[in-house]
Amino acid sequence: MTYPIVLLLCLSPLLSFITRAEHIATLTFCYEDKQLLPYYTGEGHTAPYLPGVTIEHLHASAAAAGNIKLAFVRFPWRRCLQKLEQNEVDALVATYLPQRSDFAVYPTTADGNPDRNRAMSSHATCLVHRADNNIEDKITRQHGSLVVSRPLGYSNPDYPAGISVVPVHSQQQALDLVLSGRVDATTTLCKVNDVAGADRLSQRKPLVVVYPPLYETTGYLVFSKAFYQRHPALAEQLWQVLGSTIQPQRYYDYLHYPDMAAQ
Repeated sequence: MTYPIVLLLCLSPLLSFITRAEHIATLTFCYEDKQLLPYYTGEGHTAPYLPGVTIEHLHASAAAAGNIKLAFVRFPWRRCLQKLEQNEVDALVATYLPQRSDFAVYPTTADGNPDRNRAMSSHATCLVHRADNNIEDKITRQHGSLVVSRPLGYSNPDYPAGISVVPVHSQQQALDLVLSGRVDATTTLCKVNDVAGADRLSQRKPLVVVYPPLYETTGYLVFSKAFYQRHPALAEQLWQVLGSTIQPQRYYDYLHYPDMAAQ
């Protein structure tokens, strides 16, 4: 008569493990297949040791939320959006656009607006110029010409008339062009989650960071309709922990990848 009891006692840890495993959800996150600092590093389907601040932040948030396993895929940005719409991936990071709400689930307030308090992060971008270059005067001129260097892959805001953009391969190259006087200015991250800061190379003389910021962007972790319907509580929990797991300094560090790997 003792054998069934002993067998049950032996099986209990295994049954408990199986039960916990059944509650662990896999979240397939899609992101760009080209390097976009400070958010993602590497090209194609590579997964570098230092993957970018977005991936680090997501790992930290998933660990804090618990009961979630991350999987990553890389595709061109529009393909990631398409796959989210088709429920072939579970999540990505995107700014808010009303039309995306047709297939993407954003964290929202009670009135249905995107909830910035549960965003992945908010960023502000400032102009950087040489101290001896009066770009403010050029900007205010109706027909003034201002040349701004900007790394490839970054979306361009609505600049004032007369500003032209020179694409470059890295933030370092953009700054070098400013220092040499070949362009008037570049842009740099200057505020993360409402905390002002500056790229360390932008702080060196004779460069000046121009405040207030040129523009601000808020990125949200958004879920596919299918994933949110299957795991609404887990999605809400992940949104809640995003704010407590962000490390703003890492955004500035990653502007100088791969140099940061040697630090």
